[in-house]
Amino acid sequence: MGLKEKSKYEDSYEFSNHEGQQYVSFKIAEETYMVDIKKVREFITYDRISIIPNLPEHYKGVINLRGSIIPVMDLRLRFGYPQLEYNERTVLMTIFVEEKLIGMVVDKVLDVINLPAENLQPPPETEMIVDRQFLEGLCEWKGEMLILLNLDSLFSQDKAIQALTGNTENSN
Repeated sequence: MGLKEKSKYEDSYEFSNHEGQQYVSFKIAEETYMVDIKKVREFITYDRISIIPNLPEHYKGVINLRGSIIPVMDLRLRFGYPQLEYNERTVLMTIFVEEKLIGMVVDKVLDVINLPAENLQPPPETEMIVDRQFLEGLCEWKGEMLILLNLDSLFSQDKAIQALTGNTENSN
């Protein structure tokens, strides 16, 4: 194993030789989620979102990011949590899903985590606030349960995303 070095975020540590898969961790309500770092383009602070009528409630509209029109989903609303007021501390995580750029509103970005694949376990068969099809796995990290989201599953069947990104065909 490599030498540990202190991360710039809170009290987390990561291995300097990047053993395992890398994930970005973030908070939504009291839960900690993570996504594959290869799916993340960048983090931006909240900017004005243009409202598009007749979208599902969890879609806040679109933003113009350097000439690209990007749909914005509030994961808090998508997962059934109450909405928070947006302000200058609101974070938009831009991600790639099936070659489409999408913005996700998250409460707080935490850190980059290196996890060996064997640390991930399948989601339990119990009822959860997040639909099981949107979960890739769970793991315990430093005493906290982390939930790995399956972004392809979360967005691939979504008709609103297909309409907002101009893609009405299934991707191969």
